[in-house]
Amino acid sequence: MEGGAFRRYSTLIRRRAERWNVNQPCPARPDGKAARASDDDSGLTGYRFFTMIAKGGVGAPLADGRQKMQLLEHYELFHSHDLDDVRDSVGRVFVPHRLDLTRKAGRLDARMRTRRLANVAANYVSYGADVLIEPGELGSFFVVQVPLSGHSHVRCGREEVFSTPRLVSVVSPTESLSMRWSADCAKLILRIDRLAVESQLSEMLDAPLPEPVRFQPGMDVSSGYGRSWLTMMRTFVDELGRADDSLVDHELAAAGYEDVLIKGLLLAQPHNYSDLLAGTSAPMVPSRAVSIARDLIESHPEWDHTITSLARAAGVSPRALQKGFARHLGSGPKEYMTNVRMQRAHSELRVKQRDTVTVRQVAARWRLGHVGRFAGEYRKRFGELPSETLGR
Repeated sequence: MEGGAFRRYSTLIRRRAERWNVNQPCPARPDGKAARASDDDSGLTGYRFFTMIAKGGVGAPLADGRQKMQLLEHYELFHSHDLDDVRDSVGRVFVPHRLDLTRKAGRLDARMRTRRLANVAANYVSYGADVLIEPGELGSFFVVQVPLSGHSHVRCGREEVFSTPRLVSVVSPTESLSMRWSADCAKLILRIDRLAVESQLSEMLDAPLPEPVRFQPGMDVSSGYGRSWLTMMRTFVDELGRADDSLVDHELAAAGYEDVLIKGLLLAQPHNYSDLLAGTSAPMVPSRAVSIARDLIESHPEWDHTITSLARAAGVSPRALQKGFARHLGSGPKEYMTNVRMQRAHSELRVKQRDTVTVRQVAARWRLGHVGRFAGEYRKRFGELPSETLGR
């Protein structure tokens, strides 16, 4: 973010926090008595958010009805009672998915608002009835789901989260997702481009990523880094929802907002690269042999490298090079080379036009083998076929 824009952004956060923390009236407690500041178990009074624990451990609404109605109010996508229409409309923003009413559900009363920047989209979603949602793998993006009221049962791969306003869910694109929302559940959902997250993390680590990023699915936002990140996220969403001029409408400032959110999420929420970021895992500074081989791969990924040729250039045995890559970079030379080549192919497909190059030519240029196998692996990594990337 440009220096001036960053200062304005920081000032905005500080002033908003000061305004939100002025003595605001607390909502009534479940027992009907007036709430005290100490009754706010979440610590999120900066948003006039008050998390109280009702019977069964379900957090009470993070925002009252008026505040929920104001979120992104100028960007309503739909308000519908038709199940098929709702399923199709939500699927166009996220991914095609199964959406069904539960047996005890009443009439559907769904609403969605959305606004998107380059890499991040903010969405307000509510269904007004108990629903089952099964998107499967998201593929090309992460989502952070913040319940504003109600609760949901979220299953990500083999892990499960009972999500309330105190515990939001962070869903990784390679984990199969299924959910059940309560009738009173309304969520603020941040959709974050997978490539943007992986590129930011790769830059922070100063190394390519040998495997996809996988976040822990439950994020405590009542204190610590989680609370700080949610503060930034809500400021971002408030700015997106403004009808008048906002810094997020400026291209340079918008990129800065996105970078802060993505970097903050990578630092606030545990994931499979957290130890490397914290410096508690294997050293990130490769040995001389690994550095030579890595530089050779990254400088000329189109060359016909083999483990033997790389080891010869690095002055070590193939076995020693494989051990060095595993120790310092978390993958073997061949896997590392494939990752670099796939990233180069992806970058080329994003900038080229369909009438200037073919998928087969790109796969051949980066030595990625048979075009069918390349397309399958590409889809696993980037959530779409290479022809779809090239066609945009």
